[in-house]
Amino acid sequence: MYEILDSESENEFDELLEVATQIYGCRTAAITFIDSNRQWFKAKKGIDVNETSRDIAFCAHTILRNEILIVNDATLDKRFCNNPAVSGEAGVRFYAGAPIVSQAGYNLGAVCVADTQPRELSKDQSRTLTIISKQISKLLELRLKNKLLKIRAEEQLRLEKLLLRKTLQEHEDERLSISTELHENIAQSLAATNFYLGLAAEGDSAKDEFIRKSKENIQRILNQVRQLSTSITPTTLKDFSLKDLLEEMVIAFHKRSGMIAKLSYQGNERVEPNTAIALYRIVEEQLENISQHSKATSVIVSMEVHQSIRLIIYNNGVGTEFNHLKKGVSLNKILSRAEGCSGSATVSKGVKGGYRLLVEIPLQNLIKQRVI
Repeated sequence: MYEILDSESENEFDELLEVATQIYGCRTAAITFIDSNRQWFKAKKGIDVNETSRDIAFCAHTILRNEILIVNDATLDKRFCNNPAVSGEAGVRFYAGAPIVSQAGYNLGAVCVADTQPRELSKDQSRTLTIISKQISKLLELRLKNKLLKIRAEEQLRLEKLLLRKTLQEHEDERLSISTELHENIAQSLAATNFYLGLAAEGDSAKDEFIRKSKENIQRILNQVRQLSTSITPTTLKDFSLKDLLEEMVIAFHKRSGMIAKLSYQGNERVEPNTAIALYRIVEEQLENISQHSKATSVIVSMEVHQSIRLIIYNNGVGTEFNHLKKGVSLNKILSRAEGCSGSATVSKGVKGGYRLLVEIPLQNLIKQRVI
C-alpha cells in the first residue's frame, strides 16, 4: 500500500534522520522498513549497504514491540552478542530503535541510532526518538495521501479526456449525418432537377431563357450545397484526397485572414477516414486559433505521411501568453483528437517567435494504398 520499499531517496526522510543523528551524536543511524525477508534502509548514515537479511536486523526485534528498544551494550545481550554487526568489523555496542507504526496500527519498520561504545539514553532522549518515529509515520500517511490524490487526479483527467473525445465524436457523427443528407439527398435531387431542365430546354425554344436561368440558379445552389457538405464532413466526398482538402482550407484561410498561408504535403495523399477527419479538424482548429490570437502574418502547414503521420503548423505571430496557450481549450481539443488516433500533440515556441504545433500519429493509423 505504501510502496516505500526500494523507493528513491527523499529529503523529508533524510532530514528527520539528520535530526536524530544530531540529537544523539551517534556515528550510525537509519530509517528502516522490514518485510518478510529483509531490512531495507530508506535513509541511513554510517551504513554502506542498502539492505540486510531480516534475521540479523536489530530493527526486526524493534517492530515486535510497541515501545522503544534500547540495547545499552549488545555484547551483554544474548539476543545480539553473536550478531555479525556486533562480533564483526562494525563492532556495534549500543542500539536504540523506535517502531514506525502505520495509521492502522501495524509496525512497518524503525528509526534507530547505534554506536560502537556502550551508552544509555535518558527518558527525554527516549521520548524524542519516539516522537521522530511518529513524525515518520505521519510522513508515510501524507506520502500515501499524495499518491492517492495523484491517482485520482490522473483518473479524473483520463475521464475528462474520454468525455471530450466522446463529445467530439458525437459532434462529428452529427456533422456526418447532416453532410450525408446534403450530399446524398439534396444535392443529388438538385443535380437530377438540373438534368431534367436541360432535357426540357430542348423541346420549347420560348422557354429556353427561363430554363437557362433556372439551371444557373440550381447549379449555383448545387455548388453551395457541395461546399457546405465538404466543410461539415470533408471525407463525405470520397473523391477528395486529404491533400486536396487541406489545400482548399489553406487557400480559404488566406482569403479570409489576409495572412500568407502555405501548405507542404509529402507522402500518401489518402488517409484512413477517421484519422483524416481528425487531422482536418486539427488544422481547422489551429488556423482559427492563429487567426484570432496570434497577430501573425504568415502560416506554414506541413504534413508528412510516410512511416507515420507528422503534422507541423507554424506561425510567426506573437500569440497569447505561452503557458496560457498550453492550457487553452483549443489545444485540449487538438490534443484529444490526436490521442483519439493514438497520437500526440505538443506546442512550443518557434525559433523566430510565434508558435509551433506538432502532431504525430503512429503507423498503424495510416490507410493502406487503395487497390485499383
